[in-house]
Amino acid sequence: MQVRGSDSWQFGHGSMGYLETALFVRDAAGLPVEPGASVPPLLAGGVPDHSDVLAPGDRRTAAQQWLVWWHRLTGQAAAEGQRAMVPRPSVDPDQEIEDVIRFRFAGREDVFDPPEFRSLADLLPLHLAVTSTWQLERRWARSRPDQGHNRNVFAHPVVRDAAESTAAALRVPVGRMRGHAYVLDVEGQWSFMAGPGSALASAALAGDPVAAGQLLREIFRSAAGRDSA
Repeated sequence: MQVRGSDSWQFGHGSMGYLETALFVRDAAGLPVEPGASVPPLLAGGVPDHSDVLAPGDRRTAAQQWLVWWHRLTGQAAAEGQRAMVPRPSVDPDQEIEDVIRFRFAGREDVFDPPEFRSLADLLPLHLAVTSTWQLERRWARSRPDQGHNRNVFAHPVVRDAAESTAAALRVPVGRMRGHAYVLDVEGQWSFMAGPGSALASAALAGDPVAAGQLLREIFRSAAGRDSA
C-alpha cells in the first residue's frame, strides 16, 4: 500500500467487518435475497444454519429489508474509504487523531449500531434476524482469516502497474490515481463499484492479477473522473 500523502498513487484495501456481518445475517438466517450486481455471493467456507430465527414469511420480508440495509452499509463503506484518501493538515497530534476518527467514520452509527441495532428498529423482522445472530456472528468471525490483509490480494506490482497505465491512458499525473477496495471472503470472483474510487471485491478476484488489474483500472478511472467533475 502506498503511503498516504505521497506524490504518487494512493490505494488502500482491507476488510470491513460490518459488511461481512450483514452477509452472515443473510446466509445464516436463510434470507432469500434477490440476486443483483451489488449483491455478493454466499460467504465462503459455509455458514451455520440459523434460519429458525424467523418464520418463512418473515424471511421473505427480511430479505427485502436486507437489501435496503445493504445499500446503506455499502454507501457508508464507500464514503469512509473516500474520506480516508482526503489529505488533512497537520495539527496537534492528539486533536488530529480525534478529528480523523470523527471525519473518517461519520455516519456509521446511523447504519450499524450493535448490539441493539436501533437503526434497524423500523425494519422488522430484519431487526430480529440481526440481533438474534449478532453473537453467533462474532464467534464465527473470530475463527476466520482476515482476507483484507492477505498478501496475495491486490499485490503491490499489480496496483502499481494499474495506476501507471491508467494515468498514462488518461494523460494525467499518476498522483491523480487513488482509490480503495474492501475485500469480502465470498465465493468465486465478484466485484462491485460502490462509488467513485471505491469497490468491493471477493478475495478470489483480488488475488487474481488479471482480474484485480481490471478492477483497479476501473477504480482509478472513476476516482479521476470524480476529481475532474
